[in-house]
Amino acid sequence: MITYTWAINGLLVENNPEPETVVISNFTINGVDENGITGQVNYSVNLLPADSSSFTPLADITEEQAIEWTKDALGIERVNNMQQEVSDQIELALVATPQPATLPWTLPKEVDDVIDAE
Repeated sequence: MITYTWAINGLLVENNPEPETVVISNFTINGVDENGITGQVNYSVNLLPADSSSFTPLADITEEQAIEWTKDALGIERVNNMQQEVSDQIELALVATPQPATLPWTLPKEVDDVIDAE
């Protein structure tokens, strides 16, 4: 099972329809499985147009609210696809990666410990 964590890295604003109206969200989705293997994606999304009847000033926006806006702008299918990218990274991390080996003919030859006293 993978646990996903969303974080807002930045918000871009315009002064329309209100001053400092948030229009773009820069975000990260982190994932971690039960073994501590992690994956991460970073994206930006244009947010849905601000609703002037429920406008939230920039200074009053919480990260939870910004994450909700971000997910709403993406839609459930894109959210699922992005989380699948994180899951795919975690699965790839579990695949054994070939490691370089020392070539046997490059190893130093053993020297006899016995020295002939004659």
